[in-house]
Amino acid sequence: MGASREADTGRKRPGMRLTLAVFVFAAALSDAQEPRSLGAADAAKGGKCDSVAVRSLTDRARQPATAAHEAARLLREAHRACPGEGGLLLEAAGLLATASDYVGSLELVERVLAESPALIEALLVKANTQLMAQRFQAAAESASSVLSHHGDHPAALKIKGNATYFLGDERAAEGIFLQLLDKYPSDSEASYMLGRIYYQEGRIEHAAAQFQRVLKLAPKSYKAYDNLGLCYQALGEAEKAVQSFLSAIKLVETAHPEYDWPYANLASLLIDQGDPDRGYDAAFTAARRNPHSARNFFLGGKALALLGRNLEALKWLQRSTELDRGDSRPWYLLSQLYSRLGDEENAKKAVAAFLEAKSNEPDDPK
Repeated sequence: MGASREADTGRKRPGMRLTLAVFVFAAALSDAQEPRSLGAADAAKGGKCDSVAVRSLTDRARQPATAAHEAARLLREAHRACPGEGGLLLEAAGLLATASDYVGSLELVERVLAESPALIEALLVKANTQLMAQRFQAAAESASSVLSHHGDHPAALKIKGNATYFLGDERAAEGIFLQLLDKYPSDSEASYMLGRIYYQEGRIEHAAAQFQRVLKLAPKSYKAYDNLGLCYQALGEAEKAVQSFLSAIKLVETAHPEYDWPYANLASLLIDQGDPDRGYDAAFTAARRNPHSARNFFLGGKALALLGRNLEALKWLQRSTELDRGDSRPWYLLSQLYSRLGDEENAKKAVAAFLEAKSNEPDDPK
């Protein structure tokens, strides 16, 4: 097994974000081999249930405008009105996990498991929450506990495959996702994860084939288009890469306003292709969508430097270093810009920061 990797480094290969696959409560239940009514199972234990209050509270909790923590509070209140409905606690746990309240989520799951230790739905929510919290070993163990009774449970296989991947054992993760595809050949998430694994390993043709398979199964998978673009770029097929990034952008433009990756990947490609004007436009949009990404500001600064807009480039690159001091690339460009502007003192500081960051990078970022 290789070294454990962070879930959001994004530096092993350019543009490929190592994000966690999230299998929230509803998805876990939809994958269950033997669906069951949590309420019916728990109601057998007895207890009064105020069905009117439960309906009112759950309706409010499930309104799209209700924030995750407020929705979870309403669901816990609904559970107090009907203690036999353990599924309400699991639904609340899933919401807290999506809001990054992993401690609160796991506390609710453990309450359910204290009553029903072998409840598959609860074990899946627990495993998924551990995965989202980057507790990868614990997530793998929780998923394995489901698989010990249901050896080909799709949600459990996905969680274990993701956890295994982030623990650094790419070969084992590949085997898990191949097992999943063998049993469920139409599972697009398994193909997507295989594509990511193959891309990170440099098996670009295999990766492209998996992302193409995803798009046949799920034509609106913007992440598959985005990653297929990266594959085409790595294969030297720039025009196909641009078209793939643009296809991803078309899908996320209004439906996913927070998703910045295809804009940033397109910016990187355009800049490398000698088109900093369009590259800056794409980087600007990426930074507007995600102002917390150091890479977005690095790409914008790089484009501005190539356009000779030095003072603007300084601001963008400085912001990039504020967001991530460990990336050597903006420091290198800053040292050049400071020298160009005659500021030798800051140029020397940027060189020192560049060398420090470079010495700590496991890979050479592109």
